[in-house]
Amino acid sequence: MNTRIIINGKEVTNPLIRTLLILGAIIIAALVTAVVIFILLPLIGVAVTLSIGFIVIFVVATVASVAALVLLTIISSWLFGSAEFRIERIHRK
Repeated sequence: MNTRIIINGKEVTNPLIRTLLILGAIIIAALVTAVVIFILLPLIGVAVTLSIGFIVIFVVATVASVAALVLLTIISSWLFGSAEFRIERIHRK
C-alpha cells in the first residue's frame, strides 16, 4: 500500500518525514484519549476504576479495528485488485 501525504500541494516523499507525520498523528490521538480518560472523566465524577475500564475497552477496540481493517484490505485486494489509501487535497485550482 502506498500512502500519499500532500501538504500545501507538494507530496511528502521522504520516508523519515512520512513516518514522523504518521507517528505524530497517532501520538496526538493517544494524548487526546489520555486527557479525556484521566482528566475529564474524573472531573465529571466518573470513578477511576471506570476510567481504567475505558482504557481496556479502547485498547481492545483499537486492536480489533486494526485487525478488521487489515482483513478487509486483504480480502478487497484479493477480490478487486490492489488497494490504495490516499491523502490528497480536496480543493483543486
